[in-house]
Amino acid sequence: MKLLSGAIVLILVLAGCATTWIKVDDAGRSYKNEHYSSTLPTGWMRLESDDGLVLSKDGILLQYISILFRPHKKAFEEIEKDSSPAMLPSELAELTIAEIKAGQDEGLPSLRILRNEPAEIAGHTGFGIHLQYKTADGLRMEMLLRGVVNDNGFYLIKYSAPTLHYFNRDRQVYETLVESIQL
Repeated sequence: MKLLSGAIVLILVLAGCATTWIKVDDAGRSYKNEHYSSTLPTGWMRLESDDGLVLSKDGILLQYISILFRPHKKAFEEIEKDSSPAMLPSELAELTIAEIKAGQDEGLPSLRILRNEPAEIAGHTGFGIHLQYKTADGLRMEMLLRGVVNDNGFYLIKYSAPTLHYFNRDRQVYETLVESIQL
């Protein structure tokens, strides 16, 4: 349940700088800010802030995609660690997993890492993580994470959804969005 609370807190923090959810239509699919650009999925809703973008089709408790940018000095705030342009993908993945666990009161004991491997993001070698966990209510959730660093900072693209129905249904939307990202 705490991970779900963490997702809600993320949304509220992002909402602090945002005015409203905006529906992505065909004319608004191209998204660009000072750190990255991407092609957004038509029909999804978006909420943006200074350091991130959240997308959901059916509501953040059912599925969401987030794109976060953090400067190196603020890359891993929960564990108080920095990133750097010279970090290996395996180091970034390890810190990302530690950050997720640190954000939970009980350290997320049900967390299972299904895959942790290098991944290409916008021509840069980063990491790809696929993990699974259960909420306090027993709902199985899955999360895909892709992360990379460059001279500007740390980028994290996340997809989270319940295993049953939503995860596989919207997984390709996430993969397509990741392929469209330019740093």
